[in-house]
Amino acid sequence: MNQYLESFCDIFAEAIERYRFDVSATDEDTIVLAQKTYQLKFVMWREAVEVSFCELKTDNSVLVYNVRDFIITQMKDEDRAIPENAVQPGWSEVYKRNICSLYHFSNALKHRLPSMLKGNMDWLELYEKSEWYREPKYENRCI
Repeated sequence: MNQYLESFCDIFAEAIERYRFDVSATDEDTIVLAQKTYQLKFVMWREAVEVSFCELKTDNSVLVYNVRDFIITQMKDEDRAIPENAVQPGWSEVYKRNICSLYHFSNALKHRLPSMLKGNMDWLELYEKSEWYREPKYENRCI
């Protein structure tokens, strides 16, 4: 079972409801917000949370844009604000750090890049011009 799934669903509840995402934990570290034509994939590593925008190309493949650093550059101080009760005593430092990162990404997507949540590609031009741009890669679809 994915240890982050319940917290993730709480953190992204507004986006999940508003954009009617299907939420899936594909393994112990990965959670996907899925729509018919795109997905947002979050991988919780020991060091950081990775975020990818996945454009569905075929039934079996997705074009994956690694957008983590790009999203971070769009964040403002208010996106880094998290609820006082977001982190609980007894959680590991890695878990606490990743939960805080998920709040930051949720806020930044909601306030700075809502088009990414909607599946629109109007953020792509800005991403391609950023120092964090990396060529997207084709991968097998995980869900």
